[in-house]
Amino acid sequence: MSKTNTDNHLGIDHPLVAVRDMDKACEDFARLGFFINPRHHHPWGTDNHLLMFPENFIEVISIYDHSKLDLTNEKGFAFGRFISNSIERKEGISLVALHSKDARADHALMEERSVENMGIVDFRRVAHRPDGSEEEAVVSLVMLINSETPSVSHFFCHQHKPHLVWVKDWMTHPNGANGITCVSYVASEPASLAARFIGIYGADAVTLDNDYLRVQTDRGIFEVLSPAKAASRFKGVDVPVADDQLPSGVAIRVSTTSLSQAKDYLDVQKVSYLETDDGGLRIPAHYAGNTIIEIYPDCM
Repeated sequence: MSKTNTDNHLGIDHPLVAVRDMDKACEDFARLGFFINPRHHHPWGTDNHLLMFPENFIEVISIYDHSKLDLTNEKGFAFGRFISNSIERKEGISLVALHSKDARADHALMEERSVENMGIVDFRRVAHRPDGSEEEAVVSLVMLINSETPSVSHFFCHQHKPHLVWVKDWMTHPNGANGITCVSYVASEPASLAARFIGIYGADAVTLDNDYLRVQTDRGIFEVLSPAKAASRFKGVDVPVADDQLPSGVAIRVSTTSLSQAKDYLDVQKVSYLETDDGGLRIPAHYAGNTIIEIYPDCM
């Protein structure tokens, strides 16, 4: 998988695909050839399944207990309510986590750069291992919630026990997927999001050219496209966002060790896809929690 820095500081850790029906969403992702790990529960009423790769993953998230959604941190941020509101607005990418090895140091960096945030969330949850045993996972999050456009929000994710998440048995996928290389947003004015990404990554990581914003991270890129560019970029499939839902995340690109393996699996599952001009596969959003999935050969 393409990468620019082995430290993976604030690279794409995991996009959250928020859905109403968790069971159906997991069936859909499995049909695309992703291995689905066990379900886990958060203290604020959300539950998830993870689609694990060696350096990042996709989190499918939903609500299991509406009575817990308003549990807040010291700044009044309620993670569960944020996810619930996101689902009500539009299913699909609600947040993207960025990889952190020191949440408090990275929080201080954001404070220094005046990047809007809702403070730190520390929590614990039961982690289920492949052998059926359980251990307590400990996680610290720094919530970079964008008050003007909540749908383009992020958070730093610091796993204090990473061995409970990056489990080798969960990383073998029938479609050969081995990493996330791009997360795509659509915005009426991509330039309006430049300052936010510059605050997180610095000016050298951000380029803007003709209504296309590109952000290079240590693990994959973010891209922000105008509606017209998105229609061209994702030709052959519907872009899953209405004008009144902009800006919004719309697509995740993953790499695969074998494009032919991915195609064969999709064919067996009778999944419709488009073969792109530049050698990838593009799967309509209705197959994956209202999120376009692209599969491209691993360039390494």
